[in-house]
Amino acid sequence: MREEAKAQRRWPTPDILRRAQFVADAGPIRFVDTEAAARYLALSAHTLECYRSLGGGPAYHKFGKWVRYAVDDLDAWAASCRRSTAASPEAPRVLSIDRT
Repeated sequence: MREEAKAQRRWPTPDILRRAQFVADAGPIRFVDTEAAARYLALSAHTLECYRSLGGGPAYHKFGKWVRYAVDDLDAWAASCRRSTAASPEAPRVLSIDRT
């Protein structure tokens, strides 16, 4: 009886394994979970959760109860956060010295 119970609880199920074969055709990973997105952006997962509730963070998708981030959205958000200093936006300014 216990053997049958273990066989029923085996994860992943054979049905999921059959469907997972199609993932290889999808190409590179397009969506990541909160933990992976946080590592990708060098933030904590809690920071991304706060951004989700307060706004201002990267765009995210809800698939049922699961939150996923598109890698392209993470790259776009990181690019929008880029700042440059006012002292050297393009090239260093060189002042001439008049010694006469």
